[in-house]
Amino acid sequence: MAIYWIASSTNVDRPHHPSASWANWKNGKFTAWDREAWEEKEITLPKEFVVIAESWSVKGYLQDKGWVWSNEIYSFANDILTVRDNNGGIVKEGLWKDIKDYIKGLWLKLTKNVHYIDPADATTLRTFCIKWAWLKSWMEVFTDENRNAPAFKRIALDKVAKWKTWAVTYEYPVFKVASDLTADDRKAQQALWVELVNYKEATTISAEEYAEEQAAKEDTKDDDLPF
Repeated sequence: MAIYWIASSTNVDRPHHPSASWANWKNGKFTAWDREAWEEKEITLPKEFVVIAESWSVKGYLQDKGWVWSNEIYSFANDILTVRDNNGGIVKEGLWKDIKDYIKGLWLKLTKNVHYIDPADATTLRTFCIKWAWLKSWMEVFTDENRNAPAFKRIALDKVAKWKTWAVTYEYPVFKVASDLTADDRKAQQALWVELVNYKEATTISAEEYAEEQAAKEDTKDDDLPF
């Protein structure tokens, strides 16, 4: 029952993420936690959807800390990841290149968050999360000539493929590039991107700000000395 985002959303001092739902791929379908019904429900993607943004975060479960999650980052080079447990404690913090070995050692997973809208409901931002084999599939579709396709084209779920390793068979979604964005699509894309930027600025610090914070902490260490 993936409810790691509830801890942050119940903090009155923390801004709410603009996305209305977060879907994860599970058992051959997307499901999202319904807070009102208090259960997971299947999410059906629209025939074509508009990608607003793609971000990265760390998610997973630790036996001694429960659900673990991080803020979203849009740049591996510039954004600091702060990985927290469900009680708000910091598990690890830093640039991905500096903490990735530690995170992978805990078997926590880097997850891509795809923020999108249904063109028929252009004011409601939603998110689906992809990792494992289906993350590789997404990356393979949006490379080379399709590298920037999500910015200019509608995207669609193409099919559900299967991948077998040893005795286990996994099903994962495969996406494709669909029709051109309409003028209304682009307006909605821009408006919701602004909301995501505002949320990011309120929840993520830059590498430069983080370095300044760490330097300030080092400078104040001697203040606690008894002589």
